[in-house]
Amino acid sequence: MTLSSANLLRLLLQFVLLLAGARTLGEGARRLGQPEVLGELLAGVLLGPSLLGALLPGAFHALFPASGPEPLLLQLVADLGVILLLLLSGAEVDLDLVAQRARPALLVAAGGVAVPFAAGYGLAVVLPGGLVGPSGSRPVFDLFVATALSISAIPVIVKILLDMRLMRRDIGQLTVAAGVLNDMAGWFLLAGVVGFATARALPVTRIAVSVVGTLAFAAFLFTWGHRLMRALIVWVDDTFGGEGATTTAVLLVGLLGAAATQALHVEAFLGAFLVGVQLARIPRVRGEVAAHLRGMTLAVFAPVFFASAGLRVDVPSLLHPLLLLVAAAIVATACVGKFAGTYLGARLAGVGPWMALSLGAAMNARGAVEVIVATVGLQAGVLTVPMYSMIILMAVTTSVLAPPALRWSLRRTPADPREEERLRREAFASRSFVHGLRRMLVPVRDGRYALAAAEVVSHLAAGREVEAVALSAGHSLAPGVDTGVRAAARPPAAAGEQRADTAHRVQWRFREVPAPQGVAAAILAEAARDYDLLVLGAPERRAGAGLFGGVVDPVVREAPCGVLVLQAPQWRGSGVRLRRIVVPTRGTAAERRGAELALALAHGTGATIAALHVVEPDALGRGGAAALRAEPRWAAHATGEIERLGREAFDLPVTRLVQFRDTATVSDAIVRGASSDGDLILLTARRRAAGGELYCGRTVDQVLRAARCPVAVLFEAAGPA
Repeated sequence: MTLSSANLLRLLLQFVLLLAGARTLGEGARRLGQPEVLGELLAGVLLGPSLLGALLPGAFHALFPASGPEPLLLQLVADLGVILLLLLSGAEVDLDLVAQRARPALLVAAGGVAVPFAAGYGLAVVLPGGLVGPSGSRPVFDLFVATALSISAIPVIVKILLDMRLMRRDIGQLTVAAGVLNDMAGWFLLAGVVGFATARALPVTRIAVSVVGTLAFAAFLFTWGHRLMRALIVWVDDTFGGEGATTTAVLLVGLLGAAATQALHVEAFLGAFLVGVQLARIPRVRGEVAAHLRGMTLAVFAPVFFASAGLRVDVPSLLHPLLLLVAAAIVATACVGKFAGTYLGARLAGVGPWMALSLGAAMNARGAVEVIVATVGLQAGVLTVPMYSMIILMAVTTSVLAPPALRWSLRRTPADPREEERLRREAFASRSFVHGLRRMLVPVRDGRYALAAAEVVSHLAAGREVEAVALSAGHSLAPGVDTGVRAAARPPAAAGEQRADTAHRVQWRFREVPAPQGVAAAILAEAARDYDLLVLGAPERRAGAGLFGGVVDPVVREAPCGVLVLQAPQWRGSGVRLRRIVVPTRGTAAERRGAELALALAHGTGATIAALHVVEPDALGRGGAAALRAEPRWAAHATGEIERLGREAFDLPVTRLVQFRDTATVSDAIVRGASSDGDLILLTARRRAAGGELYCGRTVDQVLRAARCPVAVLFEAAGPA
């Protein structure tokens, strides 16, 4: 079958009307404080037989014909919307959080399937025989209705949670985990019922293949599959570069996952969801890539998907007293059964009553998944058209009821201090410099500074999935450097504390690149590949060699990303040895980023933090000895900010130091604040132009010359100086 010009025109008009209507009503719902999915579903209802078809039947049938290629192509677009939405939602899942709630998720899913299945079966038994389809026997019809009432709609649930900004909440993570298990069980039930309807026998073999195959596919994704995906994303990024190439690779992997579960006779969206969970663990799948995927999905494909679901609702066909009564009974049974089953499972898992009601409200959404179920039943001859419409109506009604019921129950759910603390930390992490570090570059030569740099990177990982690249420019890696770097990235625990959890998630890669234009040029070329931080080890200061040396200086001056330079000859070849980190501060935003980095190092090594503010006499103005004896407000503010940051973000105490400079320089005061015994001075600096050489001001220059302890300097990602 070919697509004629008229077919293409009709398809384009369908897409435009559904997208425009869904986005308009979705925006209207958002402005009224409701989830956008309600407006998107309503747009389809208004464009469907319920309104447009009733008022202008000729125009409706011309725009949305029941046969031909257009319905199939529109369904394809809608299916792509489901796949992309679940790929996106998988990337929002926190595996650690879900693992902590595995038992509640299993109990909630079990209750959310068993109770509505039993209630639906009981209702189906007493329904009029005229609702049974032409090819379906009464037992098959009863089982099908029971199955339809037991399935939730994970795409709709996810969209509601995203619209209400609940995905990162405990309720969101538990709902998604339980919803996935619920839907897996529901689809297996549906496969059995439909197979029984068509083959007149229970397809045990096909169900077994689906169950075992899906579990095996999930196990593969969580092991070798994750490694293969990571390797593919890295290869694409290294070979082609740019966010477009990485986004394409992410989409291809998601579609392959969807194809895998579809081949196992399980819905395609489940495979996309599982792939999304794994993609979120890959550092190369950066925020920009996720933002592109989110924008494309939520702005285009998801609205069309939900509008097409509402398009199938035919309210006028149900305008008969008996059918209205049956429809009301189906909606009531579906709601009560899902609420009761979910509530029972949640309470057995130890969940509080109001949280259990919130779970019931979220899991009650059926949405477009029920459209698929109803369509399967109609095509298999199990359902009549009126019964099909009633199941569709139930799906839309439960999706409309879910958000206000969820909002109502959440307002009465007692606050959980642990969840509030987690959300507060996540809010901090979303703005944090250190938590934004996903890819770091560590140039190595003969391994002299590689061990210290590797350990620093491991502490900056802070328990997140981080990729670190050890780069050898212009020569081969010295023997044993790769082994030493990996060993240094897993430093021993500090004084009775377990710190290995902050290091084991660093994924080290080793690259050797030619340097025909020089080592500095090779490092800069690699740094341009979208790194967040470049960590450089600087040799001992020599007269006439610039600030850090002939290789480091041009790299710092022109690096397109942030740069951390370690001048630590004391750590050469032996790794990081820290007792205290001194952080000079005047309260600037750049110094806050340096303080974050220092706090992350302290958290990983067990070191203490000292926030140092140097007060210069000229800055005090008039006031004499009294002003010198009083701590200036700006000093209290500058050091207090770091103290608050240490307390709220890392649970670390910070010592506040204020020094008053008399005749010495600021750099002398900073050096006096540190000793040579296990201290580190961490400075922040801006790259300045000084005759083409790297210059960071007198204070940085003098501290580097005079300090007897290691010094680290953090440069902002400001591009060429």
